[in-house]
Amino acid sequence: MIADGAALVLFARVPRPGAVKTRLTPWLTPAEALDLHRALLEDSLALLRRAAAPCGARPVVSFSEPWHPGADDAAGPLAAACSGLDLLPQRGGDLGERLEAAFADLRAAGDRPVVVIGSDSPTLPAERIVSAFALLRSGAEVVLGPAEDGGFYLIGAGRAGPGLLAGVPWGTRQVLEATERALSGAGVRPVRLPPWYDVDLPADLERLRSDPAAPSSAARTTALLARLRR
Repeated sequence: MIADGAALVLFARVPRPGAVKTRLTPWLTPAEALDLHRALLEDSLALLRRAAAPCGARPVVSFSEPWHPGADDAAGPLAAACSGLDLLPQRGGDLGERLEAAFADLRAAGDRPVVVIGSDSPTLPAERIVSAFALLRSGAEVVLGPAEDGGFYLIGAGRAGPGLLAGVPWGTRQVLEATERALSGAGVRPVRLPPWYDVDLPADLERLRSDPAAPSSAARTTALLARLRR
């Protein structure tokens, strides 16, 4: 499919020791949590590439700060995984402001619609992302992919003005409901996709281990979990 100005964006934290996967410590050591974050990120970058083509969208990586992995450091595999992808550093305060800024920046660059995914759902079926773009192209203003923990694994917008995501209590189990209230208050009726799961807590690692799609869709993470289990 030929891209028509659409963008598929992966939002991710820069892999910093002690700053990623903190809800998995002390069950994991800080070093193991960092390794897990890198593995999830590599698998999510593969998903980004895999889903962008059938969606007719250009793949974009949006890190939490200006950063590019170097091929000669511990993030070397990430450098290869990011090779050839457009980078768009996040800007703004909370996650809502950062998402709104990304939508605005990409819209200014001619990308519409825009779909954003996170790096915590590497086994997400690419068909979910294809469905999000199809809904947006058929007239939906905003599409949300509900996460089982009360957040969302995907948000897509055909149009998104400033302030649409204001007041959302990020990092809580009320994120999805609060986001839908904020959108409804702005006159936007979001469309929901089927739910999926994030990898944030120890129980989520067991869920990933038992996911039959994981060995192929999250190979890097699956291999790391096997080593940690031993």
